[in-house]
Amino acid sequence: MLWAFRLLVVAVVIENSNTETLLRQLFNQTYDVDMKPSDDLTMVTITPNTFILLSMDQTQETIQYSEEFLLKWFDPILSWNRSAVAYDKEWVKIEASRVWLPDVIITNSISIDELLDKDLQMADLRYNGEIRTSLPAVVSSPCPLRIENFPYDVQKCNISMGSWSFDRDFVAVNSSVDVLWPQKGRIEGNSEWELLSITMVRSDNYDTLMESWFSEVTYIVTLKRKPVYYVLVIQAPTFILCTITIFGLFTPNTFNLRFPVFQVELCLNMFAAISMMLQLVSDMMPKASRLPLLGLFHFLFEPLPSSSSRKLHNRRSVRRHRGNDSCHSHSASPPSCAHKLRRFVLCDCRRRRNSVSEVSTTSSVEVPEQAIQSFTILKTSLHQTAILVRDTLQRMSSVSENQLLWLKILDKTDLLCLFLFQMANVVVTVIYWR
Repeated sequence: MLWAFRLLVVAVVIENSNTETLLRQLFNQTYDVDMKPSDDLTMVTITPNTFILLSMDQTQETIQYSEEFLLKWFDPILSWNRSAVAYDKEWVKIEASRVWLPDVIITNSISIDELLDKDLQMADLRYNGEIRTSLPAVVSSPCPLRIENFPYDVQKCNISMGSWSFDRDFVAVNSSVDVLWPQKGRIEGNSEWELLSITMVRSDNYDTLMESWFSEVTYIVTLKRKPVYYVLVIQAPTFILCTITIFGLFTPNTFNLRFPVFQVELCLNMFAAISMMLQLVSDMMPKASRLPLLGLFHFLFEPLPSSSSRKLHNRRSVRRHRGNDSCHSHSASPPSCAHKLRRFVLCDCRRRRNSVSEVSTTSSVEVPEQAIQSFTILKTSLHQTAILVRDTLQRMSSVSENQLLWLKILDKTDLLCLFLFQMANVVVTVIYWR
């Protein structure tokens, strides 16, 4: 057991000695980490290893994400012949500060917080001069938003990478992949945004000040918003409030709500509730020039059935109360078009009253002329009184029938308007509730 441990220690010492010998040969006094090793073109290949969206500041229109981009390039000076050295492995791990690093960064970043200090960064060196290193960091980048379809919007954010100081004649960048798809734990969004894909596009830029072209690659990050929060907190409650308002106005048994004061209170309460719900997300949204889809739904389309139904119902309620007031005076007769409306809504015809036939009686009994004159005067007086009573009863019966007629017409119209406005409410919600 002791001899096996000694052999292991000797092997480690020999391996370390061979590594140190190789590194001393490679990094001699002529190698300068601050100078580009060759005047030829250096091609840097970028491979996105991880991309995790952390947050999106929609008011500032920026995204924050954790990333690790792998960089690969060739250094012609740092190569060796494997048969000529004692080091027999293909790769050797070195400190990144000992080699020349191309200044490839995220050119459109706002801030970069590196996860590792430069003194702790390592690089892999291959025998043919290939170098690999990584740039793990938390980055903030601008992401202009288009919120016309909010909360069902899809946003595209650009991540541009390239050399900061070398033009494309000295340092060029390329991507090893064209499209990246979501992968659990490596390429993904967050709780609010779903990552659809990351697409690579070549985007060389011309610098007018330096009069030269710079090589860049742009990764287009496509994000889709998850609308569950906005549907449950705003759209669904607004639809319920509008439904309650329509049912409260047009349900025939809710007589108290037929007065304009109660109608106004009901509509104002609905608008106040909608405003309170919109206040929850107003601070989260950018100030866009166009009203988003959610704003159109809540400010224009959704209150329209409630406001128009309240106005229509208020006109009929005023008409009804005028009819009720007139029943105490003279007449509550419907207008001329009421009979057509009655036939259309009630689908029946008014019954005609049977005319009252007067029955005349004769007497064969002979009485004195003075008694006949007195009886004629009394009969005339009673006849006039009977006519007056009959006309009064007929007028009261007509007023009562007109009131019942209006009640039937308006109740049936209430049910019809309830169906129509509720269907409009459902259609508008389905159109904007994808």
